Formats: sequence, structure tokens, C-alpha cells
Amino acid sequence: MEGALFGGWAGDEPASKWWQKNMTFYGPGGIGLAQNAKEFQQHVLDPYHAAFTNRSVEASMMFCEGNYCGAYGNLLGDHVGTWVGLPASSKRLSLRFCMHFRVVEGLISEGWAIFDFPGLFNQIGLDFYAKARDQTPLPVES
Repeated sequence: MEGALFGGWAGDEPASKWWQKNMTFYGPGGIGLAQNAKEFQQHVLDPYHAAFTNRSVEASMMFCEGNYCGAYGNLLGDHVGTWVGLPASSKRLSLRFCMHFRVVEGLISEGWAIFDFPGLFNQIGLDFYAKARDQTPLPVES
């Protein structure tokens, strides 16, 4: 699990080093589902890597029980490219996360992630909830 966080999110190690080939990653809205390591690399890690340089992970908690592991902390990086619809801000950002993993034979077979998008938007002066409200059609009254 440490390798997946520090090598995958903060570094440039391929997902295949830490994830089973036929793994499943359940990401939040804006990131979505990846049903194998190739999709995870292409649609989750690569866009994150392209949008953030000088990446690091501050893990506040990491723990395992049996074949389940969890981590809580912050992903940090210099925001230099578009990510989840946010154009580059040229700011150093901190994204609070919580990730859970199911590990089989030393590799992650399933992963779940929660990201603090409202907090991320706030760091660049945007109101996440106002943007969501503005994109939600109002009910039509009859």
C-alpha cells in the first residue's frame, strides 16, 4: 500500500507494480471507475501526474487488518495542468484523501478513494458547491 501511494501517486512508478492486472478502482465523481491496471494508469494516475509536478504524499494514518488496508492524508503538488476540469492554477495544492485497499497475494485487487474536492476548489478560490448548484437543472414547476 505504501508503494501504491508514494510510488504511484507521488512518483512515476507504473500501476502494474502495485496493482493486480485485473484490479478495480472505485474513484469519486470526476475520476470514476477503472476496471484494470491499464485503465487505472491511463485514466487516473496519468492525468494526475500531468496536472501536478513536485508531487508528494503526507500520510497521516496507514493501517492494515488482514488483507484490507487504509490510508488517510494529503496529496501535494504544484498545479500545472488541467485536472478534473480545473485549469492550472500555478499554486501548490493539498488534496485530502482517504483510500482503502483489498490486497491479494501482495498486490492491490480493489481500491476505493475519497477526495476532498470542496477543499481543493477552495484553495484556488472556487466554491465547489456553487459550481455544482449552477450545473444542476432546477426542477420545472407545473
